[in-house]
Amino acid sequence: MLDEGRRMQAHATRQRTASNAPRPAIRSGMARSKRLREIDLNLLPVLRSLFETHSVARTAAALSLTPSAVSHALARLRTTLQDELFVRSPAGLVPTQRAASLVDDLGAGLAAIERALGKGAFEPRTATASFRVATTDFGARLVIPKLLALLDAEAPGVQVQIKPLPIDTEDALSNGDVDLMIGVYGGASTTIYRKPLFTEQTAVLARRDHPRIKRGKLTLDDYLACSHVLIAPRGRQGSRIDTLLAEQGRSRRIALTVPDFLLGPYVVAETALLLSAGQRLLRSFVGQLPVQVVALPFDLPAFDVYMVWHARMHSDPAFVWFRNQLAAVHDQP
Repeated sequence: MLDEGRRMQAHATRQRTASNAPRPAIRSGMARSKRLREIDLNLLPVLRSLFETHSVARTAAALSLTPSAVSHALARLRTTLQDELFVRSPAGLVPTQRAASLVDDLGAGLAAIERALGKGAFEPRTATASFRVATTDFGARLVIPKLLALLDAEAPGVQVQIKPLPIDTEDALSNGDVDLMIGVYGGASTTIYRKPLFTEQTAVLARRDHPRIKRGKLTLDDYLACSHVLIAPRGRQGSRIDTLLAEQGRSRRIALTVPDFLLGPYVVAETALLLSAGQRLLRSFVGQLPVQVVALPFDLPAFDVYMVWHARMHSDPAFVWFRNQLAAVHDQP
């Protein structure tokens, strides 16, 4: 029992000793917290601007302050950080090693805070961003080349990733798989925004010397007698044309189903198959391939092509700029 009591007493002594031992991590954290409280974070943009401009006057203009306010802020920084920070020279204010190190360490943090608080406007010439756009090769063919030419000139750090159309557009937009969709959209979700890019008519693409086309015209009977290429970007069978024909008790024969719009014209150029699609895309192949574009032999309503995005991206400055450019380049001739 005596040995057991001694062991218990020794254990208690060790516990008291351990509890009184220094705790560097906690003290270090408390010291950092105290240090942050001593610094007015509003002074840090002044430090960064002085580093960039080497001038009190230019910093005042950049931050919409008076020169005396900038000088006062610099004086407070010198007192708090216990360093001269900037010294005068014929070329302007030159940063000390301490100032250069601070700006290097704080630069990314300040930019991240500004982005998080939404205070900074999107600067396309210096920004880096990536946008994921879901569309068909039809949508990409009509819009993306002009957009990329603009980005190359005005926003070289912005990248575009083209993705295939998702099975469920709303889910893909809401969960962040894609940022924007270009295509036909008939949903009514309250969290989805859409803006029309253009209205499109459906036409027919055929081989230039197609035996069923006379003087640039195609009759309904000849249309139905031909075999057809069906474009199915999402892999689904059927189309607006097939629905309309079924309502009239008619049907057409689908000989080939492909996921891409750009493959169809090459098949048409070498066969007697017909391809019904947006006339803008079809006309772009005339002159490149031995094909012709003719009107549908029946009335089919035009369809709208939209750019579609989710509410989570609606107010993001970079995304607002991006979709405005997308709309603008499509309006170009």
